[in-house]
Amino acid sequence: MEKRWQGTLLEFPTHERRASARAELATARMQSLQALTLALSAALTPRDVASAVVKEAARALPADAGALFLLDSAGTALELVHTVSYDATMKAAFARVPLTARTPMAEAVRGGVPVWQEGATVLAEEYPEVEALVRTVYTGDFSSASLPLMARGRVVGVLALTWLCARGFDTEERAFLDMLAQQAAMALERARLLAAERRQAERAGLLQHATATLATSLDVGQTLRGVALALVPSLGDFCIIDVRGPDQEVRRTFHALSPESAARLAASRAHPADTADGSGWALDSGQPAFHPRVDAAWVEHHAGGEAQRALLHALAPCSWLSVPLMTPEGVLGALTLGHSLSGRHHTEEDLALALELARRATAAVQNAHLFHQTQQALRLRDDFLAIASHELNTPLTSLKLQLARLQRGPADEDVRTRASAAVQQVDRLGRLVRELLEVSRLSEGRLHLDPEPMDLVELCREVLGRFGNEMARSGTAVHLYAPEAVPGLWDCARVDGVVTHLVSNALKYGQGQPVELEVTGTPDDFARLVVRDRGIGIPPEQQAHLFQRFGRAVPLRHYGGFGLGLWFSRQVVEAHGGRIHLESAPGVGTTVTVELPRAPAGS
Repeated sequence: MEKRWQGTLLEFPTHERRASARAELATARMQSLQALTLALSAALTPRDVASAVVKEAARALPADAGALFLLDSAGTALELVHTVSYDATMKAAFARVPLTARTPMAEAVRGGVPVWQEGATVLAEEYPEVEALVRTVYTGDFSSASLPLMARGRVVGVLALTWLCARGFDTEERAFLDMLAQQAAMALERARLLAAERRQAERAGLLQHATATLATSLDVGQTLRGVALALVPSLGDFCIIDVRGPDQEVRRTFHALSPESAARLAASRAHPADTADGSGWALDSGQPAFHPRVDAAWVEHHAGGEAQRALLHALAPCSWLSVPLMTPEGVLGALTLGHSLSGRHHTEEDLALALELARRATAAVQNAHLFHQTQQALRLRDDFLAIASHELNTPLTSLKLQLARLQRGPADEDVRTRASAAVQQVDRLGRLVRELLEVSRLSEGRLHLDPEPMDLVELCREVLGRFGNEMARSGTAVHLYAPEAVPGLWDCARVDGVVTHLVSNALKYGQGQPVELEVTGTPDDFARLVVRDRGIGIPPEQQAHLFQRFGRAVPLRHYGGFGLGLWFSRQVVEAHGGRIHLESAPGVGTTVTVELPRAPAGS
């Protein structure tokens, strides 16, 4: 009895110590989990999470070394993200671990369960290559635990811990490590979602910026340089944009972070590949080339030619992405991006963004090409108009002289009447030819003014005198209201053309109703000319484009002319520093008001 009591008395302190130790260990582990929770609450990136997890896990257990690996975007390998007390040799050896490798980390991912190594002997039996590598650094015994980090039913990484001794892992310790791994996995998933959201916002901003750059100018070189500048370094350490011009010549635009790479690209140009199938350039193949990880062997196989091979060796890419600029007619160009110095690698998201950028760049380049083709066609048209106008004026002048002789000669009345009618038509044809000549001059920006002193009232009288036969034939009365002379400094020939156009329009569309011209001065030292008819008028929706070239408000088959009168008048008036506007209503008539400064600026 006494012995039993004594035995119990002797045994009690031992049980108490063990219970106390377990309680202290549980408290320490709880504090470690709380510390980890606090650290993870401030971790916004996967690297931040990895740093917090490895640090707290190694401190709580304690472990002699620790590391956290994350599964790469392709899901084919583990990438070392953070370590504690890892030797440089170990870091280099485990920087990237293929899932097919015979290692505890890869095994934990493949099986989705922890891998426990309770001594060097066990490690040597199951993973001899790893044991041999560890022996180059550690000579004693060691143990390890590789814990898969599960998020949404899939492994996203591995937490690896190492002890420089042989040891076992009891049920409580394994449960603690499992909780720690779960907490790390949840934090990694949260950080991944945050990073994905940030990347999405960055990509949306990048796409918006590139799109705005493409829309700023129709100069292909300028816009593509802006795009290349915007994509580096977000999508690559260098960006190359090759585009075929209308002459089928490939022009290269680029931007690179490294001055050496920029110099190499400046001296390069696109060369056709020996074979499109093996080329890494989308310009050759017409297909996206997506190679997240490349090396010297890839360069040799995918370069596409000697010149391209030399360029790629100089650029030394570690990741390569090339997408075509496609049109229904074929490959217009290519957008190529590469990582080199940064060591980063392209992702599927980068490929999707590059494809969208290529689509928008294609539209912008096509628009620029169409614009330049249109400009060239307009220049050719204006050249033709200028030549045609000059060539037509020569026979018209000769014809007008012959008709004038008939009018003055001893011919009978009928011949003179017919000659007068022919003169009117020649005058009308001459005005049309002059309009064509003015179009060509104004299109080239060659409207030159020669201001001289003149009287606007006197000029209007001269113009109306030239329309005498036309007014008599149409039975239209034209009234000129001019209380006094209105002198000014203007280009007489140009202003004569404006008055002629306005009077001609009033007679043409006035339906025989009286036409009024009013010429007055204004208090602000302007001369005002008002031409008013009471003819067919113009609907409001058609008035906006009347001052444009070839702008018309009536059918061509009913009313002749090129539709250039008001456009020409506006150019001349604004060149003098004046203003012109129109008021009209169907069935009421049209009023055109011209205001010219009496002394134009710069005269």
